[in-house]
Amino acid sequence: MNFNQLFLNSLSDLKRKNLYRELRVLKRINSIKIKYNNKNLLNFSSNDYLGLSNNEIMKKETIKIINKYGIGSGSSRLVSGNYNFHENIEVELAKHKKTESAIIFSTGYLANYSILSSIFNSNIFKKDPIVFSDKLNHQCIYEGCKSNKIKFIRFHHNDMNHLEHLLKNYRLKKNPKFILSESVFSMDGDFADIENLVNLKKKYNSFLFLDEAHATGIYGKNGFGLSLKYSNEIDCVTGTFSKAFGSFGAYVACSKNLKSFLINKCPSIIYSTAIPFSLLASIYSGIKLIPKLKNRRKKLIKNSFNFREMLKKENFNIGNSQTNIIPIIIGDSKKTILYSKKLEKNGFYIIPIRYPSVPPNSSRLRISISSCHSEKNIKKLFNSLKLIKNII
Repeated sequence: MNFNQLFLNSLSDLKRKNLYRELRVLKRINSIKIKYNNKNLLNFSSNDYLGLSNNEIMKKETIKIINKYGIGSGSSRLVSGNYNFHENIEVELAKHKKTESAIIFSTGYLANYSILSSIFNSNIFKKDPIVFSDKLNHQCIYEGCKSNKIKFIRFHHNDMNHLEHLLKNYRLKKNPKFILSESVFSMDGDFADIENLVNLKKKYNSFLFLDEAHATGIYGKNGFGLSLKYSNEIDCVTGTFSKAFGSFGAYVACSKNLKSFLINKCPSIIYSTAIPFSLLASIYSGIKLIPKLKNRRKKLIKNSFNFREMLKKENFNIGNSQTNIIPIIIGDSKKTILYSKKLEKNGFYIIPIRYPSVPPNSSRLRISISSCHSEKNIKKLFNSLKLIKNII
């Protein structure tokens, strides 16, 4: 069997459908500027929402810690890689998230996948769990729900009436029930209805899991997420340090019992080397810095609102975006690629997002506004989009 030919056939099919993707080699200039194809471009595809990936305070703090402790942790946490620095950061996180405990993971994808798969593949339930997941949840949440020990049901995106209808259908079942949602949806940029998610969780005695990847650092008290208002009601909250925190890694904020369960049952904790000191340093400095960035968050929220209003007036389809994640939904993948190429010629780096990152026929430009983008940058992008729209 010619395996390489099979791979080539698959890739040819993706190219035919305008779904082929490849890595782009970029040269970094600063938090919002890159060099690509020998051209300087304004980057509107980054999740570095507050520009902290190049923050001088965080860089200096990180260098200090590296000089003191070194780079790697040397082992998994259950062997010899669990240092006081790991524990101190998790205590600080739990305080900010108003939960009993917290634990750090290497990535948000791994955190969501590992937590859910560890829970759902365990033998702790007498009856198979029934899992209700928002239709537009991130892929890592779906990957964590592939256990054959659960009944997996998707509810219409952000539709609390549909979710309650589904919960009612199973109200007489004694199976444990789980509700899964993001707080800010990564591709649509809208907020979850957390208040009603909590109400339904209580009404139907369910476990509520909330992914705060795109809210952490921007929304909620001191930038520590939308879950804070309901911290006593949400059973498990995850988030990342790789977006607004400008670093790398992820966290889970939860009860002491769930943390202990994960330490004993979660393979990615048991068998992975602990987060290195170099990353712990940037995470720790971010935790200290984020609460001080109120004005930066205000600017980000204001500029995002203004940009959404501009786009709506020109009849761009931005879905129900309410945040600094602003999709321009085009639908056709070929046309979306064309938009991206024309924007590149005009000095902007905006990647076309296509299936399977978004549902079929909903290809889009996913625009991420950063607090480092000026009003002039945003206005220039708007004028370019308007011009391209009139041409295509």
